[in-house]
Amino acid sequence: VAKWAVERARANLGPTLVEYVTYRVGAHSTSDDPSAYRPKAESDAWPLGDPVIRLKNHLVQKGVWSEDRHTQAEAEILETVIAAQKEAEGHGTLHAGGKPSTRDMFEGVYAEMPPHLRRQRQQAGV
Repeated sequence: VAKWAVERARANLGPTLVEYVTYRVGAHSTSDDPSAYRPKAESDAWPLGDPVIRLKNHLVQKGVWSEDRHTQAEAEILETVIAAQKEAEGHGTLHAGGKPSTRDMFEGVYAEMPPHLRRQRQQAGV
């Protein structure tokens, strides 16, 4: 499929959507316990492992990526994410108070509010 998509792109035949199906083997976070919602046999049945690690290993083997570049990229991405988190937290967090009002939940989300949300807003009295 990917070869076909590349050929289409090189022939200027327009955009192509390629859908890849993958599986998150690990937990959502360090505080998550996947055994609460997924049998162990399910993740064991996914033989190819983490697609990000597989891609990295493939690119390293092809000589177009390196462990050093990967480590650097991970550090840069982490730095970007932390900076974005700090910027977002600068606008306030729920833990620091500033709980949004019911009115705030409906304002500034849609250019034109869908009818079902207009009804909900009316039912909420805002």
